[in-house]
Amino acid sequence: MAVHFLNHREWGIKEKVFWPLLERLQDRIALKKSDFNVVFVNDAYIRGLNKKYRGKDAPTDVLSFNYDTGELAGEIYISVDTARRQAKDFKHSLQSELNKLFVRINNNLHRILR
Repeated sequence: MAVHFLNHREWGIKEKVFWPLLERLQDRIALKKSDFNVVFVNDAYIRGLNKKYRGKDAPTDVLSFNYDTGELAGEIYISVDTARRQAKDFKHSLQSELNKLFVRINNNLHRILR
């Protein structure tokens, strides 16, 4: 299994900080040998996905998609714009918020990668 982090450099996000969380996930559940992408986007992009696939015309923090076919098991989209607002609201760093979202992502990964 390979995890591909996309657009993270554009947002100044270091993928290596997610590896310990991902390693813990691998210890908890049996993952497929398929790849998945974690894509960092803005509110406009995730809003479009949210409207198209969930019928909700609003940005959200995280969306996940299970593909069930091919070498790509699924994709997870994180809105960095929303994560920044949430970090400010909860009075912690962007990285802390991204870590929190990544933990939520782990629940989605369980569905995607089983």
